Amino acid sequence: MKVKDVIASALKLLGRADLVPSLPDASYDEEGRELIETLLYCFNAVEDELARKYIPLVTRERLISPNNRYYYNLFNHNPIKIKRVTADGKSVKFEVFTKFIAVQEKDIEVDYEYAPERKNLDGNSDYGDDAGEYLLALGMASEYCVINGEAEMADKWEEKYRARLDAIQRTLPVCGSIPPRSWI
Repeated sequence: MKVKDVIASALKLLGRADLVPSLPDASYDEEGRELIETLLYCFNAVEDELARKYIPLVTRERLISPNNRYYYNLFNHNPIKIKRVTADGKSVKFEVFTKFIAVQEKDIEVDYEYAPERKNLDGNSDYGDDAGEYLLALGMASEYCVINGEAEMADKWEEKYRARLDAIQRTLPVCGSIPPRSWI
């Protein structure tokens, strides 16, 4: 999903559909440019919030290290949480440090949650169908209204954003569950 498409959806929600045709070639006036830049900031904030709090972005990566230290800056993405480390298909112990993880193996696979990189207008979202354009646009509309001091509108968009987020979270797999009591 393109960042431009999400920004176009947010513009429509905010009643500024007049700027949508200008998005592909970025030909808008000073006010329009400021609005687009603010919405881009909002996009990055909402995508980061989703990844850190609600809908984690998870990836698996194969890494090799001669000294058994796997520095985070060498990962393809910015790790937030190391979920699992395997070597030859078996889980292995690892130790998390500030700048690296230490593992007693030289060739590993790491499953981890990551924070998305900052996007520009021509970028692609790290989310696809799991979050969706509409959810991101709702969050952006709420953020934009907060930035502009429109508290009442911000609350309305936030309410819709949270409702949509709750609906999506109900469809995500749960790590553990408590079985229902059979006597009730």
